[in-house]
Amino acid sequence: FTQLERRMSFTCVKNNLADAAKKNPPDCALSAEADIYACNARLLELAGEGKVSIGSPSKVSFLGISADIGARIILAPSFGISLEDMKTKIKGKVTISGKSELLIDGDVTLNDLELDGCLRISADGQLPKKVVRNDGSKLEKIPDSELKSEEPSLQIRGYRRVVVTEEEVKTL
Repeated sequence: FTQLERRMSFTCVKNNLADAAKKNPPDCALSAEADIYACNARLLELAGEGKVSIGSPSKVSFLGISADIGARIILAPSFGISLEDMKTKIKGKVTISGKSELLIDGDVTLNDLELDGCLRISADGQLPKKVVRNDGSKLEKIPDSELKSEEPSLQIRGYRRVVVTEEEVKTL
């Protein structure tokens, strides 16, 4: 018998916003995204076996729904489809601030990474020692006056991603 934290094994977007605001967990777009980011952060920590440090999340609230969102980490299947795969991809110390955004899309090995901002990696190979400090991206509330004219995928969130500065690595 195996047990995992809920966010490591199950999350869903099933509730309308009015119902979600009354439930715990809300099971809406915000809570599902928060769970996915937290799951990916935890997978990196486990894969790093003590070499990965990720900053603490902060409470955010949109449309009456709150969630803890920390580093927004997105790991494509090409990075690793199992914890054992991911363990082979962490070779050095990895430090990610709680406000950072990291996308890894490729068969990438992290040697030493210090991230405080936004980094998108779309490549295969060894990422050499890298320090990234930029203004990154943020989640911004969509004003009520604009919400109804937004795409449905944004209407159910009440927020959008706004990129201030990001660094992109396309070849290694």
